[in-house]
Amino acid sequence: MKLYLQQFRKQAGFTQDDMAKLLGVKKRTYGSWERQEVAMGLDKAYECAVVLGCTLNDLVGMKQSHPYADKRQAAINGHFESFNDSGKTELATIAERMSHDPSIRIEKDSQKHAQDEGAMGA
Repeated sequence: MKLYLQQFRKQAGFTQDDMAKLLGVKKRTYGSWERQEVAMGLDKAYECAVVLGCTLNDLVGMKQSHPYADKRQAAINGHFESFNDSGKTELATIAERMSHDPSIRIEKDSQKHAQDEGAMGA
């Protein structure tokens, strides 16, 4: 099974040496996993996912489908997943600002609801 370790490692800004140290293995061992020379155990694959900020599905290239009833929500989530950390923060900030505008909120999401930290995932 192909792992996308190098892609996610580089995206996270880590070197092979960084990853080896974070995972508690030799650089040579990590490199052999990245080159697909040696199979990586599930426990180490999970540790890699945690360190790299992705999921095991991401590491093996599986795209998860999100069964959103509204295609616009799926599109927003797709955009979110394609952004770097700065872009994700900006999108969340825009959504939060919009959530305080009573002219675009549905009635059940009153101003009281907008002020509820838990309602916006904070």
